Amino acid sequence: MAPEGYIHINKYIDTKPMFGNWEIDTLVVFSIFIGIAIMFTKGFIPFSTFFGLGVLTATLYEKIKKSKIKGFFLHILYMLGIRQPKTLPPSYMRIFTGA
Repeated sequence: MAPEGYIHINKYIDTKPMFGNWEIDTLVVFSIFIGIAIMFTKGFIPFSTFFGLGVLTATLYEKIKKSKIKGFFLHILYMLGIRQPKTLPPSYMRIFTGA
């Protein structure tokens, strides 16, 4: 806890916004399951099932995200055609080195 008058600043400038212990993109994955549970379930057992699936899916998403390189999920979106890249490399370039 910061002393009064001080503002908490993230250690790194590119730190994503957090909600509790999850980053916002993980919270969105969890929120989708909660939204489905609220809209389509009646009763405690179905709601708690979707709640548990949401926690499990968000945890798995976080684990996969930490084990893959940066930009992995964007690459999947490009492969599926959901998102288009801003620019395409010239067609003669066959080998790419990451930065």
